[in-house]
Amino acid sequence: MLPALVYGDAIGNHVIEMWKLLRSWGYRSDIYADYCHPKYAYACKDYRQYKGSSENILIFHYSIGSEVTDFVRQLPDRIVLYYHNITPSHFFRGINRELERQLEEGRQRLASFKDVPFAIAASEYNRQELLALGFKEVAVVPYILDFAKLDASAESKAGMAIRRRYDDGAVNILFVGRIVPNKCQEDLIKIFSYYHKLMNHHSRLLLVGSSANAEAYRFRLEFLARALDLEDSVHFCGHVGLDEGLGAYYKVANVFLCMSEHEGFCVPLLESAHFCVPIIAYKAAGVPYTLGNAGILIKEKRYDAVAEMIALLVSDEALRRRVVAKQRERLQAFERGKLASRFHELIRSFIRIPVE
Repeated sequence: MLPALVYGDAIGNHVIEMWKLLRSWGYRSDIYADYCHPKYAYACKDYRQYKGSSENILIFHYSIGSEVTDFVRQLPDRIVLYYHNITPSHFFRGINRELERQLEEGRQRLASFKDVPFAIAASEYNRQELLALGFKEVAVVPYILDFAKLDASAESKAGMAIRRRYDDGAVNILFVGRIVPNKCQEDLIKIFSYYHKLMNHHSRLLLVGSSANAEAYRFRLEFLARALDLEDSVHFCGHVGLDEGLGAYYKVANVFLCMSEHEGFCVPLLESAHFCVPIIAYKAAGVPYTLGNAGILIKEKRYDAVAEMIALLVSDEALRRRVVAKQRERLQAFERGKLASRFHELIRSFIRIPVE
């Protein structure tokens, strides 16, 4: 159960993968949400239709405040909280008042679940947050990813169109993620300005992601790009899912650049590693937990220095190979079969816990 099952969203993708796994293991499993994207209508039901039972295990995916929270709290089910993390509400001040309220509510209500006998976190970063709030039993099960679908999207008709458009010899600097303030796309534009003007005019910045909840922020970014005379080189690609050829953007990318100040996990880091795209990322929140000792983590947002690092990764083949090799090594920790087994083990152990 979750507030919204969104297409092309990391949480939505993960919920679908968990649902498929549970069914493949012989469990009866259904997905309930307040909002369900039409692409997922085959799998999702309105949460108001759900009839609770003390014999059921309900996995509640938590990332924001919503009416679903109140609904879950009154159910007799054995609840497992899956924590995706909550973006600090201050990022949306002056951008989206309603979303700011929902995030603040989500943060305030989180501690009310510390009485659940068991919780799962998407990352060690998320786990530490729950433990600090008083949760007792918290296991880590990262996002279960299906890279085969991402590979197929790169070879699809939509993917090949993207590759023809951007695979033209220019250096492509990529970021994939919603256009929202916590992901700090303004920093990406400023770094790109240094790189594009001082090091390589034959380059572009690709910003892939929806701005549905932060249109005012996107307008600011577009204004910044125009003010820096970059409007032809900064591409706002919009929401791109697997059906729209998402994998192709990684195929054409020379560097993946992330300056986000809040991530609970950041799936695009692993997607970049899968496609052998070297990563430069700001060392904040969940990012260092996901990358481990892979990629290039920076502690200070020196735009000129980061631009020079991009230039090095593009021109120094030996450096690029070393960075990519460490990323591929790190990717082994997120092998699909390994994570699926871990999830199955936790579900079976929770089933064996006596009902109080």
